[in-house]
Amino acid sequence: MPANLPPEYFNAEKRFKEVSAPREKVAALEALIATVPKHKGTDKLRADLRRRLSKLREGAVRRKKGGKSDMYSVPKEGAAQVTLAGFANSGKSALVKTLTNARTVVAAYPISTVLPLAGMMPYEDIQFQMVDLPPVGNEATDGWLSAVLRNSDLILLVVDLSEDPEARAGLLIGELSKWGVLSGKKAVLVAGKLDACKGHPPLEALKSRYGMRVVAVSSKTKQGLEDLRRAIFEVSGVIRVYSKEPGKEPDMTVPFTVPKGATVLGLAALIHKDFKNLKYACIWGSARFPGQRVQKNHALKDMDVVEFHV
Repeated sequence: MPANLPPEYFNAEKRFKEVSAPREKVAALEALIATVPKHKGTDKLRADLRRRLSKLREGAVRRKKGGKSDMYSVPKEGAAQVTLAGFANSGKSALVKTLTNARTVVAAYPISTVLPLAGMMPYEDIQFQMVDLPPVGNEATDGWLSAVLRNSDLILLVVDLSEDPEARAGLLIGELSKWGVLSGKKAVLVAGKLDACKGHPPLEALKSRYGMRVVAVSSKTKQGLEDLRRAIFEVSGVIRVYSKEPGKEPDMTVPFTVPKGATVLGLAALIHKDFKNLKYACIWGSARFPGQRVQKNHALKDMDVVEFHV
């Protein structure tokens, strides 16, 4: 049976032959596999390509010191790591490019992202790490993609408003649920391409059906981006806390970011080991009065200023 390969296959094959570095070779072959249609005529080709991919990955691992590969790992930075999950052409890459300084590949063809690509998104006085990933549903990347999603702090589920977003969201959530990714994981449903949506976006229907925070955005017109930034901060569950030395003004330039519910003692341990002998602290912000003296187990609130006494 003939394979009937699309033009995208030959473009991807050319790219695969042109690159030589192990990391680029693996990424190019993953992109090539994604262009092969699934039918009986391509079974042998897809099996051959998967075998080649397996060998390339093994070779890339052997080249790493100690036999470990960091090819797909994304070290966490900023207040929290936010990963984007969505099907092909859902607008993930455009969203990351608009929100951060990352040089993502934004294209009309299905698989433009083949490796994790991170950038930093500013929100007021802190930053969140945004990680663009290959689309869900690509057999060559789904294995490691699920691991990156599982390790992140927050997932943005990105769907296209112009393509039956309720159905697409259901399929996406179903796929990630099969991987066990969404069990207890914080998530925001992002209804993208608002500029291409005809009529009112079905936000209330999406909220009631899937029971999560929903934000409609457009990377093209910048609509909804501030709402999305705020949603990421609020759903992430982090708070900002500022430090103050006795007799001095507080440093309000670089806050510490800690989980909601963090205590004075927890913050002290984060700042300096010498604070293990902490006696008490004084709080400005959520305190009943400025400079209120609190105990070590006092729960901090967002924008609190803490003065430690040892």
